[in-house]
Amino acid sequence: GVGVSVHGHFRVATEKTVFAMPETAIGKCLFPDVGGGYFLPRLSGKIGYYLALTGCRLKGRDVLKAGIATHFVESEKLPALEKDLIALKSPSKEKIADLLNSYHMK
Repeated sequence: GVGVSVHGHFRVATEKTVFAMPETAIGKCLFPDVGGGYFLPRLSGKIGYYLALTGCRLKGRDVLKAGIATHFVESEKLPALEKDLIALKSPSKEKIADLLNSYHMK
């Protein structure tokens, strides 16, 4: 899922989010999936290399801090966020960004 979704313009994490590359954690192979092989080395601070080599998992706010998520929203607010996203008239990147920013927890 991450190999596809990480390339989206907006990526929302919650306190329940777990980011993992299980194929590296089990020692099956040194290479993460095709999408991971592209985005992991591009994360700041070489955190992507660390994740790929160790199979370490990130949870909650750490997914945002690592640059994998673009926004952090409390999971209990997701239904309201979904409703507001659906209600957007002629959605644009700017309108979606404004809406996500209104739910974003710093």
